[in-house]
Amino acid sequence: WVATAVLDLGDTALTVVLGVLVVLWLLWSGTYAWTWTRMRRVDSPLGLHAFGVFGRSQFGTLEVPWEAVQSATIERRWSGRRLRIRLVPPTDPRHAGIVDHVSGSMMQVVDKQGMRYSLRILDVTVEQLREAFVVQSGGRLHVT
Repeated sequence: WVATAVLDLGDTALTVVLGVLVVLWLLWSGTYAWTWTRMRRVDSPLGLHAFGVFGRSQFGTLEVPWEAVQSATIERRWSGRRLRIRLVPPTDPRHAGIVDHVSGSMMQVVDKQGMRYSLRILDVTVEQLREAFVVQSGGRLHVT
């Protein structure tokens, strides 16, 4: 019905509707490109050390000891493969070891969805990533 109503409008109205759609598309694309370039400016988004995981983004930094990491998985998404590092729940005593330099709302997102990294951003192969997790965590954590 909406499509029929729009097509029944005059040429001027169709031009206005098309113009608005083009402007909205340009705004959406510009926001995506701006966010992507901000993420690419982070030199080292993920660091695996003997103490745990060090995550850096445009939102701040997280230092997560290995004891507070619940799992690490590689997921397939429409945009490519992604590493998801899930943390222990906030009610777990091991969660207190996490040092966060992000906003409270961003930490809630991390607690709910985990730390997420596109493998394109990390610039490593899946095998290198799996090996790094095993070596740095002392064999405690395997990427599935």
